[in-house]
Amino acid sequence: MVEPVKATKVTKSSTSAKPTQATKATRSAKGTGSTKASRPAPPPGAPPGTRVTKSGKVKKPTRKQRRINKMRSRPPTRFLITYDINGPKVRLGIGWAMLIGLATLGQETGVAALYGAVAALGAWQAARAWKTWGASTEEYTAGAIAGGMGVASAFGFAPVGLVALGAIPLALLAGFSTEGTRRNYLGSVGLTLQCGLFLGVAAASPALTYRIDLGGFVALIVLVCVYEMGDFLIGSGSSNHIEGPLAGIAGIAVFTFAMAVVHLAPFQGYEIVLFGAVAAALCPLGQLFGSAILPRADARAPALRRLDSLLLLGPVWTFGLYQYLTSRGR
Repeated sequence: MVEPVKATKVTKSSTSAKPTQATKATRSAKGTGSTKASRPAPPPGAPPGTRVTKSGKVKKPTRKQRRINKMRSRPPTRFLITYDINGPKVRLGIGWAMLIGLATLGQETGVAALYGAVAALGAWQAARAWKTWGASTEEYTAGAIAGGMGVASAFGFAPVGLVALGAIPLALLAGFSTEGTRRNYLGSVGLTLQCGLFLGVAAASPALTYRIDLGGFVALIVLVCVYEMGDFLIGSGSSNHIEGPLAGIAGIAVFTFAMAVVHLAPFQGYEIVLFGAVAAALCPLGQLFGSAILPRADARAPALRRLDSLLLLGPVWTFGLYQYLTSRGR
C-alpha cells in the first residue's frame, strides 16, 4: 500500500515542475489559434512603394511615392541640385519663414543668431559629407567658423572680418588634431575652410543688411524666399533641371515689380528692379556654388541647402545696398 502512494507523489511533483519558455510559447500559440500572417511581398519588378493587401490585391504607389521614384531615378550630378522631396518640405519652408519673422523681432541680434545657428549646422553637415566620402575634415571647426561669423554680424562688419581672419589659424591648428588630418594636412585645412567660410559669409549678410536698412533686408528675404518656393514647387516635379530655377526667377520678377509699384523704401522709383535682376541671376548660381562646396550635389546637407541661395547674393546685396545708400547721401 505504500508503493502506490509514493508513485502518486512522484507523479504530482513531476507535473508541478515549472514550464520552460518553449512550453509557454507552445501554449500561447495554441491559445491564440495561429500566428499573425505576414503581408504578402510585392511582385518582382514592381516599382518602389507598391503595396499588397492581405487579400492579395496589388495597390499601385501613391502620387507622392511616384514623384520620389522619379527623382531617385535621375543620375546624380556634380553641380545641378537634387531635390529632396521626402518629408513635409512645404511645411518646413513655411516654418522657416515664420522663424525669420520671429527672429526679426529681435532686430539684427535675432537675425544673426538664427542664421548663425543654421550656418554652423550647415558647415558641420558639409564637412561630415566630405568625411563620408573619405576626406579628412574637421566638422566641428567648420561649424564654429560659420556660426561665429553669423553671430558676429550682430555687432557689425569689423567683427565678421576678425572672425574670418581668425578662422585661418584655427583651421591650421585643427589640422593637427587627428592622424587622418595630419596625413593630408593641406587638404584637410582647405576643405574645413571651404565648408566654414562661405557659409559664414552667407549667414552674416542678412544681419549686416538689417543694420544698413530695414527695407533692404525685407526685400532680400522676400526675394530669396520667393525664389526658393518657386524653385522647389516646380523643380521637384519636373523632369529637367531648368524649370525649377525658371519658376523661381519668375517669382522674383513678380515680387520685384510689386515692390517697385509700392515704392518700398529705401529704393526710389524702379531702382529696385536692378536689385531684383541681380537676385534672379545669383540665386541659381548660389545653388550651384552650394553643390561645389559639397562632394556631390546629392550629398545630404539640408542646412546648407537652406542658405545656398544667399551664398553669392547675400554679400553682393549687402555691398550693393551700402553703395546705393551712400550715393544717396545716407
